[in-house]
Formats: sequence, C-alpha cells, structure tokens
Amino acid sequence: MGLRLIFKRIVTDLKNNGAALLIIFILWAAVSLIFHSFCPVVLISGFPCPGCGITRAFFSLLLFRFADAFHYNPSIFLWLPLALAAIVQRYIRGRSLKPLKPLLLLVALGTIAIFIWRITHYFPGDEPMVYDPGNLFAHIHPEYDRLMRHFFGKNGTIR
Repeated sequence: MGLRLIFKRIVTDLKNNGAALLIIFILWAAVSLIFHSFCPVVLISGFPCPGCGITRAFFSLLLFRFADAFHYNPSIFLWLPLALAAIVQRYIRGRSLKPLKPLLLLVALGTIAIFIWRITHYFPGDEPMVYDPGNLFAHIHPEYDRLMRHFFGKNGTIR
C-alpha cells in the first residue's frame, strides 16, 4: 500500500475523468458568476434544495466552525464520512466503490429527511433557507414571484 500506488490511482482517475471534471468546474464557475448560485432548484424555482448550503458547510468544517457547518447544512456530517470511506476504498484499498452503494442510499435519504425538517422548521429564515426572487419562474410569470413574496417575504429572508 505504498504512496506511489495511491498516487498512481489518483492520477489514473484524473486522466480518465479530467475532461469531465474540468467542464463541470468551468460550468460551475460561469453559472455561479452569472447567477450567484449553481443550484438548478434555486435558479428555476427560487427555493432551496436538499444540498443547499453544503459547500459553505464544508468550508466551515475546514475552519473548524462546526456550529456554522451544522447551520448551513447538517447533512455534511453524513456526506463527509461517506466521502472519506470512498477515498479509502478507492485509493488506499484499491477496491470498487460498489459496496458503498447502500451507505450512499442511506446518506441520500438522510439528506432528504434533514431537508424536510429544515424546510418545515427554518424556511424562510437565514441563508441558505431563503427564497430567491431572481429565479426563472419569477421571470417567466411575475405573479409567481408576487405570490412567493406574499407567502414567504413577511416572515423570512428573501435573497
């Protein structure tokens, strides 16, 4: 289990998936710069999705700001161990990720359950649990935006 073998596995994956990763990164950067969000759910409907806040939660964890991470998206505490398990399984052990599929399903279901709890208890409130009026539905049909502001704007934050 030498470092050379681990490095070789990482390089192989980067070679095999580098173009796709580069396209995703460029798309993410462009969409984020233009629309100030990357989430398709937010861009289309203005509402947060189960993954909203997970990037901020991850960076909060890197800074050891655990309460902030929990605030942004508690499911980071499910995804991070899964990601670490996948890294160990793929690069250190050199094995397939297939045995992690049941765990992936549990984490995804946990994320949805956490989202339902957050949307029923914290929406509308602090970022990322807010309504974004700059969404596609609001541009297509201004009445949609008026209704959303009527229902959610008086008690919570509108981005």
